[in-house]
Amino acid sequence: MIKNTLSAIKNALYATIGLAAISSIALAGDDRDDLSSATAPLPPGTFTTSAHSDEWKIANALSAGPASITDHATVIDWPAHPKNGMSQGRVLRQGTNGWTCMPDVPGRPQHDPMCVDETMMKWLDATLAGKKPDIDRVGLSYMLMGETRQGQGATPAKDPSQVKQWFTVGPHVMMVLPDSAKDALRGINQDLSNNLPYTTLLSSAAIATPVWIVPVAKGGNRIKEEPAQ
Repeated sequence: MIKNTLSAIKNALYATIGLAAISSIALAGDDRDDLSSATAPLPPGTFTTSAHSDEWKIANALSAGPASITDHATVIDWPAHPKNGMSQGRVLRQGTNGWTCMPDVPGRPQHDPMCVDETMMKWLDATLAGKKPDIDRVGLSYMLMGETRQGQGATPAKDPSQVKQWFTVGPHVMMVLPDSAKDALRGINQDLSNNLPYTTLLSSAAIATPVWIVPVAKGGNRIKEEPAQ
């Protein structure tokens, strides 16, 4: 009887320890995907990743633009192979205003979500695929969390920890001009380190068209919407 009782207690104890271990693992997972980390600065030595919940990705993506845009924007995840088209990205939330927001690009030392209008999405889709964008109107995008990127024309590193120099760009808006007006961006600054507006190409293709980046704060700084006092 005593032996059976001790055995029952022992089994119950093991079961309790097992449940506690499972609970602690679940809590650790929840901690890693805490929604506050969707906008909090990344710990030194870490990089953005796609290993997050849909809820986390939505919170992260919507931090890219002003509420007047993000409240009714569609949110999509980056497709596994962006060159195949952004339409391959999974819809995380359906919107109604023609704007699309995307979470961090994986492998960066800073959050860099983006919100784009329909024209900028067309430009982004074509540029990543190495195609001519055929833009006929001005396109606009927001990256109000800023971004950290490699230098102009640098081939994206497979291992971000091996990148010797990152350039931090403050919160900014991006504009693409119609193809017929792209020469208007001729001669504009291309230095990523001076916090000034600059032009860049996201593709090495000869048919690529430039995008104009206009910072609204210094690299490493943030802006926040606050009601007027």
